[in-house]
Amino acid sequence: MHYSFITIEGNIGAGKTTLATAVSKLIDANLILEEFAENPFLPKFYEQPEKHAFALEMSFMAARFQQLSAIQTGQNLFNQYTISDYVFFKSLIFAFGDAQ
Repeated sequence: MHYSFITIEGNIGAGKTTLATAVSKLIDANLILEEFAENPFLPKFYEQPEKHAFALEMSFMAARFQQLSAIQTGQNLFNQYTISDYVFFKSLIFAFGDAQ
């Protein structure tokens, strides 16, 4: 059996979560959704982005890592598909975009 990881990525409000949820139900896949509502750095980032950007991105990376680790350690381990509404390394993509 092979395992597939499908990522749906796009702009804020584009419908990534809605599409990921629908597809996961359709093919009976693990579903990983980006968790941002409880991020304590988000309000601080909007107040002073230059000061809190790094802490915000690190907290997102830690949360994403924790979610992916949970899938590998037993949460629907034998499910063939996993669908996510974000790509794990999006912070790296944005960082390189700002550098150019």
